[in-house]
Amino acid sequence: MESPSNSERYWFKITQPLGPPSIYPPEKDGKIAVSVQFIIPGLVVSKKDETQMADLFKLCSDDIWGVSIKTVENSTTKEKASLMTVAFYFAETNRIKEELNTAIQFESRKLVERFLSLLSFFTGIKLCAQQIQPTIKRDGHYSLILRQGVRTEMPNAKIEFPKISQPSDKTFSALSWLRRGLAEKDPIDTFSAFMVCLQIIARALVKLQGTDIRCKNCGEIVEKREPSITSLVKHLVVTDLKAPEEIFEKLWKARNAFVAHGNADVTPEIILHLTELKFEAADLAFKGIKLLLGIPQDSSLSPNQAFFITDAFLYVD
Repeated sequence: MESPSNSERYWFKITQPLGPPSIYPPEKDGKIAVSVQFIIPGLVVSKKDETQMADLFKLCSDDIWGVSIKTVENSTTKEKASLMTVAFYFAETNRIKEELNTAIQFESRKLVERFLSLLSFFTGIKLCAQQIQPTIKRDGHYSLILRQGVRTEMPNAKIEFPKISQPSDKTFSALSWLRRGLAEKDPIDTFSAFMVCLQIIARALVKLQGTDIRCKNCGEIVEKREPSITSLVKHLVVTDLKAPEEIFEKLWKARNAFVAHGNADVTPEIILHLTELKFEAADLAFKGIKLLLGIPQDSSLSPNQAFFITDAFLYVD
C-alpha cells in the first residue's frame, strides 16, 4: 500500500503522437531542424511566466532556436500539464538513419534533462518529462521518434525566476545530481546524489594550491599533487557556505563510510542517521549552486517542503 503524500499522481501514456510541433526552426545548410515536444505533468505556466520559462530553456544550449509553451489537459483525468516544444539545430552528419535518430534523440533528451535540472533547482522538487517526441525536418520531409511515457509525481510548488547567466557544463552536471537527490526515496541514494553534487560544485568553485612532493636527497620537486577532494569540499562547506566544521565532518564521515569506501554496515540506525544528514546535504547543495549561478544566498530557493516528508518505514514496500 502506498503511503499518503501531498503530491498528486498522473499517468500520461502515449496513445497517439502529440501532433505537429507548433514551431520549427527554418532549414539551414549543414544543420538538421529538430522540434522536440514533451509534457511536464502537473505543471501549469502562467502567461506572465511563459517568457521567463522560455528564456530559461534557451540557456541550455546555443543551438536552441525557439520555445513554445502550452497548457494541455488529460482527456481522461482532466489534469493539467504543460506541453513544451523546443526547436533547435542538430549538426548534420553522414550517419545512417538509425544512428542519426539515436543521436538526435540523445541530444533532445539532454536538452530536456538540462532544462528540468534548472527548473527542479528553482522549484525545489524533481520535475519529470513525459512523451519526449523529437520531430526531424530534413529536405522538406518530417520524421517522428516516439518513446513510451511513465508515471510521475508533482507536488505543489512556487517557482522563483532569478536572473542568471548561461550555466556551464559543470553547473548543469551539479544541477543534474541535485535533481536526482530530490527524486530518490532511499536515504542512501539521496545522500549520495547530494554529496556528488557538492563535490562537483567544489571542483568548479574552490581554488586551492596543490602540494609539491620533493626528493628527500636533493630537494627537487618530483611530483605535484592536486588538492584532495576532501580539502576542496571542506573549503566549500566551511569557508564559502559558512557551515559549521562539525557539519562537514559528519557529512564527510558518512560519505566515506557509505558512498566512497563502503566500510560501514547498513543498519536501521544508520538509515535514520542518513535520513537526517540528507537534509543538511540538500541545503548545502542548493547554496552551492546559488554560488555557481551568482544567486544571492538569501534567495528563497530551497528544497520543496515535500522533500522533508519522510516515510515512517523509509519507503519499504
